Amino acid sequence: MAKVIENLKGINAYPIPLRTLVETADKRGLNLDTEATEEVLKGKNYNLAKADLLLWLSFAPDVSQGGQNYSFTDEQRTQLRNHAKALYKDFDDDSGSANKPIYGYKGSRL
Repeated sequence: MAKVIENLKGINAYPIPLRTLVETADKRGLNLDTEATEEVLKGKNYNLAKADLLLWLSFAPDVSQGGQNYSFTDEQRTQLRNHAKALYKDFDDDSGSANKPIYGYKGSRL
C-alpha cells in the first residue's frame, strides 16, 4: 500500500521539493510515512495538506529539470487555486483566504 507522501507527490507531475512536503505535513499534523488508507485520504489533515500543496503549485515557478519542462498556464493556475479554495471550504479552514488582496481607502491623497 502507498504512503501518504507518495499520494501527496502524485497530486501533480510538478517536482514538489521534499522540504515543502515535510513543512506542509507538519503544519497539518500529518505523518508522511503513514499508509494512505481510505480513512486517511478522506480525513481533514490530508485534504488540508493537499489544498496547501495545490495553492503552492498555483504560485510555483516554471522549471526545467532533467530535460523535462514543468509549467502551468494562467488557466491551470486558476484551477489549482479554485480546487484548493474548495477543499478549504469543505473542511472549514480559512487558510486560503489569506491570499486575497485587500483594497481600501488609505488617507486623503490617492
